[in-house]
Amino acid sequence: MTLAIGDGANDVSMIQMADVGVGICGQEGRQAVMASDFAMGQFCFLKRLLLVHGHWNYQRMAYMILYNFYRNAVFVLMLFWYILHTAYSATLALTDWSSVFYSLIYTSVPTVVVGILDKDLSHNTLLYYPRLYEAGLRNEGYNMTLFWITMLDTLWQSLVLFYVPFFTYNISTMDIWSMGSLWTIAVVILVNIHLAMDIQRWVLITHLAIWGSIAATFLCMVLIDSIPIFPNYGTLYNMAASRTYWLSVCLIIVLGLLPRFLCKVIYETFWPSDIQIAREAELLKKLPQQLRSRPESDIS
Repeated sequence: MTLAIGDGANDVSMIQMADVGVGICGQEGRQAVMASDFAMGQFCFLKRLLLVHGHWNYQRMAYMILYNFYRNAVFVLMLFWYILHTAYSATLALTDWSSVFYSLIYTSVPTVVVGILDKDLSHNTLLYYPRLYEAGLRNEGYNMTLFWITMLDTLWQSLVLFYVPFFTYNISTMDIWSMGSLWTIAVVILVNIHLAMDIQRWVLITHLAIWGSIAATFLCMVLIDSIPIFPNYGTLYNMAASRTYWLSVCLIIVLGLLPRFLCKVIYETFWPSDIQIAREAELLKKLPQQLRSRPESDIS
C-alpha cells in the first residue's frame, strides 16, 4: 500500500493516486485536504495517526471481517444441516422474523460497538513501541490461514448447534417450530459469547451491547411467540419450562466454544505475538516507568 502526504494543490494528484492520502492544512490552501482521506493541522500528528489510529483500525477491521464471515456462515450452515435432514424440502424451521432479526437486531449492535470502540493496546504503548505497527505489515490480523481456521471453527459450531438439539430431542414429540426457537436462542448466545471472548477492552457500552443483545433476543422471541397467527405461537413458553431446554443451550455453548478456547490458551501460552506480550505487560503493570507516567502532551 502507498501513503501520500501533501499540503498544497500540486500534491492533489499524488494524494488521489495513493491508497491512503493525508492532507496537511497549511499556508498553501486546502486543496490537498479536500482530496485526502485524512486531514491534519500539523505534520507531527502523522506519528499518532499511523502508530496509534492506524494500528487500532487495522486490528478492528481485520477482526470484524473474520467475525462477520463467521457470524453469517454459522447461521447459514446450521440451516444447511437441517435441509440435509429434511431431504431438501422447502419446510422452514425458523420464522421469517427470526431470520431477519438475526442480522438486524440480535447480533448487529455488538458488531458495531466492538468495531468502533475495541482497543488492544493503549496509545502510550503503541507510541513507545513503534515496532508493534509491523503487525499490520505482516498481516497478523487477517490472512488466509486465519480465514480458514475461522471457517473450520464455524463448521464445528454449526454442527454443534444443529446436532445437540437434534439428538437431545430425537425421540421426543417436539415440533419443528419449537426446535427452531431453540436454534435461534442458541446461535445468538453462541455468536455473542464468541465475540465476548475476543474483546480486548471492556467498557460499559460493550457490556450493554453484548448482554443487552442476548436479552433483546429473548424479548423478541417472547413477543413473536405471543402472536396467535404465527405458526410458532407459544413454543418458547412450553420449552422454557423444561430443564432439558436450558441444558441443551448450555451444552451447545460449551461444546461449540471449547475448541476455540483451548486453541487460544495454547497459542497465547506457547507462541504469543508481540501484541499479546505488550498487552500482558500492560495488564501486569510491567511496562517501563517512563511509559506509564508519560504525559498526554508528549504523545500528540
